[in-house]
Amino acid sequence: MATREEVLESNEAELILKSDVFKKSIENLKEEYVALWMNTKGEDNVAFRETLHNAINILPEVERHLRILVERGKITSAQIKKLHNYI
Repeated sequence: MATREEVLESNEAELILKSDVFKKSIENLKEEYVALWMNTKGEDNVAFRETLHNAINILPEVERHLRILVERGKITSAQIKKLHNYI
């Protein structure tokens, strides 16, 4: 059974995802990483370019993880409501 903590985490994750500051931060990071990636050339920078590529790809994963927390909490909230209805 899910916990109250999961519901609280879900609420917090939802606030983060809706935050304009968070959205701008993610977009700014992506733009910065892409600009750096586009401006690096040569075989000497292969490892750095791969690091930037990985950083660009990880940003959506952060958002996805937050969405998972939100959904998990919603399920938990529904379970808690059902329990209260039975009591």
